[in-house]
Amino acid sequence: MRIQFYTMRRTVAIGLLISAVIGFSACRDKRRANNYNMHAMIDGDGLAFLRKAAESGIAEVEASNIAKSTSKNPRVVKFATMLAEQQANMSEDLKALQTRNMVSGNDTISLEKQQAIADLAKNTGVDFDRAYINMVVKDHEEAVKLFSSGADAKISSVKKFAKKYLPEIKSHLDTAKQISASLK
Repeated sequence: MRIQFYTMRRTVAIGLLISAVIGFSACRDKRRANNYNMHAMIDGDGLAFLRKAAESGIAEVEASNIAKSTSKNPRVVKFATMLAEQQANMSEDLKALQTRNMVSGNDTISLEKQQAIADLAKNTGVDFDRAYINMVVKDHEEAVKLFSSGADAKISSVKKFAKKYLPEIKSHLDTAKQISASLK
């Protein structure tokens, strides 16, 4: 009987010790997780901004690549080339921002934008140039709104990114409007 008592006592002591070790380990992991989340968190507005900016950029590059190979207007081709190059730089910064904020990258575009790009590709000549430039104007007007709201974001890194690229987007919009006026 005495041996069973000591065995039971030792088993309970070992069980308590294991529980204490697991408990302390869990507390340490929870502190580490909370600390990690404080650095990795982004609010819903910031997340929506990052995703819309990524989608917009992908669509712009796709449309611009089509314009570079389809348009016969040197001004449109030059503009499309510049947009694709500058968007590539912005996309690199955006990917870095997404990584720092622990946001998964977005490499797809909506069905609506896919359809608009497919419709664009069906055009040729001056009709293509007009359709492309009209798409760029519309998309950049939306981007100005998006980046203006991003410039007011609560997350400082999102705000800084939006403020950095907003003037460039406005400049692209102005140039697209000038080209549009010349195509009429």
